[in-house]
Amino acid sequence: MESYQHDVFFEAKSLSDEELGQIQLYFKIKRKSGGGDCEIYKVGNSTYKISFMDKKAQERVLERKDHVIKAEGQEEIHVSLKRENVADSSKQPTASANQKCASAKSVEKVLKLDHYLLRFFSECKSQYSDLETRLSKVSSTFEINIDCEELVVTRDPAAADVFPLKKWEFAVDEVFETLKSRYIIHFEVERDKYAILEENSFLQSDKLKMYFEELTSLAVVVGERTEVEKILKFLSGLQDKQQIQQQCCVSEKQYDLIKEQFEPYIKANLPTLKIAQERAGVVLLKGPEKEVQAGEKELLKLALGIKEKRIPSHRALLTFLESSGSVQRFQNRFQQSLRSPVLLETSGSDLLLLSLSDGALEEAATAVQRDVCLETVRLENTQKSSAFNTLKEDLSEAVRQANRESVKVELKYQDESTTDPKVQLVGYTTEVSKLKNIVLEYKMNHQNHHATLPLPRPEMAAHFPEILAMTGVKKSSVEIKPMCLPSPCVHLTGPRCEVESLKDSLDSFLQSLATKQCDVKGPGVQQFFQGEGARTLQLVKNSYLVAILPIDDKRERGKVPRYMSSISLQPSASASASSQDSLDFDKEINIKVVVGSLEQQQADVFIAPMIQANMTSTLIGSSLLNKAGRQLQNNFNNAKGNQTLKPGDVLEVDATPALGCSKVFFMECAPKGNKHNSEKALRSGLGRVFELCEQNSWGSVALPVIGPGMVLSIPVKDAVNILTHEICEFLSGPTGHLHSIHITIMPNYAHSEEMFQTICGNLSAKMVDNAGQALFHSLTSDLDEIIMPVHGIELHLVFGDITNETTDAIVNTTDFKDFQTAGVCKDILTKAGPQIQTQLTGAQVASGQIFTTPPGGFPCKTIMHVCGERNPDVIKTLAKEIVVQCEQGRYRSVAIPAICAGQGGLAPNVVAKSILEGVKEGIQGANLQHLKNIRIILLKINVFLAFQATAKQIFGGNIQLTAPGPLVPTSVTTRGHSGSTRSRSHSLPLPVALDLTSLVTSLPDTENIAAFLVIGHTNNEVSDACRELQRAYEDQCSTQTFSPDEIERLTQGEMNQLLSKVDSLHLQIEQSSSDRWVVKGLKDGVNEVVRLIQDALRRQVREKDQIFLFSQVTWCILGPRGNWQKVPKDMNFKLEKGDVKGGIVDAQGVKWTVDLRTMKATARDSRQVTALKRLENLSDFTLPIYWDNMSQSDPLKVIDLDQSSTEYKTVKADFKKTVTKTVLKIQRIQNMNLRRLYEGRKIELENRNDPSVRAGEMILYHGTSEASCSLIMKSNFNRNFAGQNATVYGHGTYFAVNASYSAQDTYAVPAADGTQLMFVARVLTGNYTLGKADMRTPPVRVAPDLCYDSVVDNVQNPTMFVVFHDCQAYPDYLITFK
Repeated sequence: MESYQHDVFFEAKSLSDEELGQIQLYFKIKRKSGGGDCEIYKVGNSTYKISFMDKKAQERVLERKDHVIKAEGQEEIHVSLKRENVADSSKQPTASANQKCASAKSVEKVLKLDHYLLRFFSECKSQYSDLETRLSKVSSTFEINIDCEELVVTRDPAAADVFPLKKWEFAVDEVFETLKSRYIIHFEVERDKYAILEENSFLQSDKLKMYFEELTSLAVVVGERTEVEKILKFLSGLQDKQQIQQQCCVSEKQYDLIKEQFEPYIKANLPTLKIAQERAGVVLLKGPEKEVQAGEKELLKLALGIKEKRIPSHRALLTFLESSGSVQRFQNRFQQSLRSPVLLETSGSDLLLLSLSDGALEEAATAVQRDVCLETVRLENTQKSSAFNTLKEDLSEAVRQANRESVKVELKYQDESTTDPKVQLVGYTTEVSKLKNIVLEYKMNHQNHHATLPLPRPEMAAHFPEILAMTGVKKSSVEIKPMCLPSPCVHLTGPRCEVESLKDSLDSFLQSLATKQCDVKGPGVQQFFQGEGARTLQLVKNSYLVAILPIDDKRERGKVPRYMSSISLQPSASASASSQDSLDFDKEINIKVVVGSLEQQQADVFIAPMIQANMTSTLIGSSLLNKAGRQLQNNFNNAKGNQTLKPGDVLEVDATPALGCSKVFFMECAPKGNKHNSEKALRSGLGRVFELCEQNSWGSVALPVIGPGMVLSIPVKDAVNILTHEICEFLSGPTGHLHSIHITIMPNYAHSEEMFQTICGNLSAKMVDNAGQALFHSLTSDLDEIIMPVHGIELHLVFGDITNETTDAIVNTTDFKDFQTAGVCKDILTKAGPQIQTQLTGAQVASGQIFTTPPGGFPCKTIMHVCGERNPDVIKTLAKEIVVQCEQGRYRSVAIPAICAGQGGLAPNVVAKSILEGVKEGIQGANLQHLKNIRIILLKINVFLAFQATAKQIFGGNIQLTAPGPLVPTSVTTRGHSGSTRSRSHSLPLPVALDLTSLVTSLPDTENIAAFLVIGHTNNEVSDACRELQRAYEDQCSTQTFSPDEIERLTQGEMNQLLSKVDSLHLQIEQSSSDRWVVKGLKDGVNEVVRLIQDALRRQVREKDQIFLFSQVTWCILGPRGNWQKVPKDMNFKLEKGDVKGGIVDAQGVKWTVDLRTMKATARDSRQVTALKRLENLSDFTLPIYWDNMSQSDPLKVIDLDQSSTEYKTVKADFKKTVTKTVLKIQRIQNMNLRRLYEGRKIELENRNDPSVRAGEMILYHGTSEASCSLIMKSNFNRNFAGQNATVYGHGTYFAVNASYSAQDTYAVPAADGTQLMFVARVLTGNYTLGKADMRTPPVRVAPDLCYDSVVDNVQNPTMFVVFHDCQAYPDYLITFK
């Protein structure tokens, strides 16, 4: 460091290392700063020292004390140099250093300014004058001393008082601070810019001066800031115009080879030319045009002298050279050993060598090709050898050793999962050769060898491991693969020496073995040895030291066809019903009554009526065509073709995608005019429809009630009766496919309510037959009751008549004026009595208020009378107030009608919104403790649907469809249909008469054989083992015989079970010489057959008891729609015996818990509670299911019906279809003697008449007087009284089709209190004809003495029936009305 002795100093705040480096570089460059070789140090908090090696350099930099250092992208660095390290305490000199006293009163201030700035002020008069003016304002003069780089400012002595010292100094400093901001100095050290400034020195003015130092090529620009900045901008622009740049395509490697020659040339000859490599393969030259052109020429000349050599190489080798650092190692080696450097790079699939010498290039190429290589060695199938893992370990260790200091070799396995694996070695030749020798040595020692050893039997190949275990051969690396095809053999694969040795050993052993085929015969023998006998096989193997191999000779021994398809059972005529009852099917039949049009439904088949083969002859057909489009008409025409359709025929037509079905069945009907023919065609057509659905495996069908429309004009009740009868007739037979029947009802049809009630009434009454068997699984509808839980209470939407309700409170809607117009109000008040109507008459009730009265004769606790005023707000207020008053009155239940939706004329949806919102507010606003049940009773279908839709909006997801939807079945029992594990064998099946000879000949041969190949060391061991196998099988067999009677008592279902067991358990059944049946086979299987036959005997005894009891006592359960249903025979037996601990299962398969004390049953799943009853039949008379129990000693019972019961509602609804008067009471007449005679007459007519007519039972009406009523109930209708009310159609008993006719005062004679009486009678009409006044008996129908059963007023559309036989009618109910 002693050589750097010539110091200069400068002050600066803390500088970064980068900034210090830039300053040092600047002062090292003579042409920029005038300096030379130097070092820079920090010697104080803000003082830095620059030490120069050369004294002249120190002097040159001090000639220009202020230096400006520019760096691209950074701010300028200003450095002011001093010869000595004198730290200034502030920017302004202290008074002692810079202040001199000229006299006692004059003061000077010496300011150090730049040499060039002082020259500028001296030479520019205007600037000098400006400075002079500024200082005179502070009473000062100045003197410029350029050599000393000083400006001396002197205060006027006279101004000492005006400008005291500190004030004056501050004012002088302000002047010079202003000058510093106005004037700037720029130092330009770049030679090209120096030249430009020198060429344009004429640009100088009073505001700008230029000074040029030729020795250091330094140009200084001094002047006003704006003028200096303007000239610098001009300088920069002019320089950019004079400079160019040129790209030269020279790669990095090429440049590395020539830069030692190129860069010194540039430094010496082209000093302003700049060199850069901005991107790969390109060298950028930038500077004056001449220098750039000269530089490019020199660069390309040198580049042309570069020689190259390409060595084609494998990609793996190139990758190794790059990744292992070998390229650099080769270059370093060539740098030291060759006369001229050689560089390496990869180019595509080549290794590229570059050099300036051809000789060096050839030497380098030879060295590379000699020193590195790539080898690929095939391993063939040696990778399967046990030594392959050892090879991998050895190679891995060798690679690790080779690469300890640097990467010299790499190894990679290829195609290991194939039959031709390889190992790839790449690296330095010496190391690759070492690894290759390891692989070749492995191949020589472990090359796979194949050999084949023939076997005498295919079983030996299939079970070769067992034979191998007998040999005692030690485990080796040889792979042993037995093969059965094309011929039995063993393939051996492994090292040659091991394979040959093992083959010789096995061949010798096989020659020494003893073998024998053992055939064990008998039923179930194969299953024995596959099951329990498998342990016997193992014991024999161990005991006799043999191998036992199963033989599969591909013969179809033991292949037994299923008995169900091979045996022909021929039941006798007496057994046919039982056989049919035993058929089980998988589908459950569900019937639903849907409100809506047919074309809106989804089903496999739609049913539509038509007349004269015209699909649009009915509104239903036209609606389907509108929905389906013209394609349906085309399909119809194609299906019809040239056919002539008769009434009752059905045309199957393909549906279109627009319809929700696959087929449309168009049913040809008879036009109106002949009621008998129309009904006959309708019955025939419906029967054919259901038959086609079953034949074609359709699962669902949708159909309307056909007949009541204008085209056919069949009365609603008759049309519904025909439809429901045909459905029940179809379901009473065997069904296996049809599982869903949808009956559609239009909501706004005039008779929609009547239609719905009749359909549900008819079907619910037939849901379970007289034997306790379910005809179908469920009956649901769109009008089923809806229950909504709302804040702890239940809100019900009920389709029905409020006058049938029995809640604590009943709401009556009235205008408080008209109490006589027929309707709900009149019915309620008539039933309540005149005293209640008197209270209402003249009552003054404010709007939105409730008028409450006692119930009178109405079965409730209070009646709330309201007037909705046809105002939705009033209705909402009333609904809320009803809830509040019920709670205050401690009523638990209330029934509310659709206020103002009927005669009030308001839209149903408006009424629904008002009532439901009012009820909701009433519930939410009160803390209900007593009211638990609110029932909204809706008489019309469209009103019910409106309330249903509105309830979904108001109560959302709380809606639950409940009664009378189907309960959850555990099993289902149906006639002709079963969808459960519970079979329909509640009734005792009649014995099946089997053709025993046919049975024997139809049975397949179940004799089968288990064949084994026994292999041992000696013949004796093999023979003993065969005998032991036969003995073991025989010990597990048994034989059982049965008499023909025991077999013949089986039902068809049990016989099917027997044959199924014989088949599945591989038993043999045959007939002995004594006609007894013999069952042979394994013991467990034979014992199962024995248990089956014994169970059949016990079942037969049990079912006889059940049938006998069923005829004596009938237990019934109240069904979901309020109809009594018989329970199945086995449940009937349990109930009668009191065996109900486990509950009962009804005909629909629903499980119930029973309380015999209260005669109540509770569904286990839904917890629904229903009633039970017990009917005790007489020996010659079975009580009707809807009767209450009665004894022989009490032949007549008159039962008042509960007005909330389904029975009451049904009778009342039929009556009200034609009568507007109020029903006060309905009584059921239970007269055993009269009913017994009536049922006898019914059987007589059914046996005598055609099946389409049978007894012709109808429900008709007969008005009566109070005087005659009792007599009729006791002794029936008496034709001897004919003539009291005319005998227009004969001297018999008259019955009306419509209740309105019998309600006339002439027939239903009013009593003193105005009440009237009418019987609802069951009448056997049979075959009828037109009556005449003189008839005392029906006329002859078929000569000589077969008469009609009744006469009518009009054969085509009768409204009156007359019977002449006293037992041909029965008074079923008595209605009291007013």
